[in-house]
Amino acid sequence: MTPLRSIAEVVIGVLFGAGAIFNATYTLGHSDEFYGSFADGAWLPPARWFVREVIIPNATVFTVFLVVFLAAVAVAILTRGDLVRAALFVGAAFAALAAFASNPAGTAGNLALAAIQAALALAR
Repeated sequence: MTPLRSIAEVVIGVLFGAGAIFNATYTLGHSDEFYGSFADGAWLPPARWFVREVIIPNATVFTVFLVVFLAAVAVAILTRGDLVRAALFVGAAFAALAAFASNPAGTAGNLALAAIQAALALAR
């Protein structure tokens, strides 16, 4: 494994860890505002509907699952063991899914992140 690829994987793991911490410390207490911004900014009407009708009414449960998911992906990547490849693929799928609930710039960023994670996973 090249040092650059290893560093990139660790950066991805840290991003997932930071996401878990952010959602645990901020989103749990500000879920209507946080998820509402996604609903307002999403450029796909089904995503706006899904965030408003499914996620916001169940924000606490959704956020707890999100925190656990993000933390699990972070740990799987940062422990540098056998689960790194699978975690990168799962992270890529998550970023691709998040692209649907994002504004156009967020969609581009999430799709780029998904592509980077998929490329890292395929290179393992």
